[in-house]
Amino acid sequence: MTITENGRRRKITKREAIVRQVVNCSTTADLRTVRIVFDLLRDIENQSEPASPETSGFTAADEEVIEQLKARLLRKKEEFDE
Repeated sequence: MTITENGRRRKITKREAIVRQVVNCSTTADLRTVRIVFDLLRDIENQSEPASPETSGFTAADEEVIEQLKARLLRKKEEFDE
C-alpha cells in the first residue's frame, strides 16, 4: 500500500499500516477501535507465514515498541472490562 508521509509517497506493508493505526488509536480512549485493529492484526498474522526477523520489516526496537503497546492496551482492555 502507498502512503504519503512528509510530502513523499512510499510503499508500506499492510502490517505496518495496521501498527501505525494502533499507535494512532492508542493515544485516545477509543478502546473499541483499538480492539478492532488488534483483531485485524491477529487475523492477518494467522493468514500469513511467520516472518523471519530479516523479512519482517521491523527493527528490534520496533518489535519492542509493539510489544509495549500490546501490553498497555491489554491492561486498558482489562480495566475497561471490569
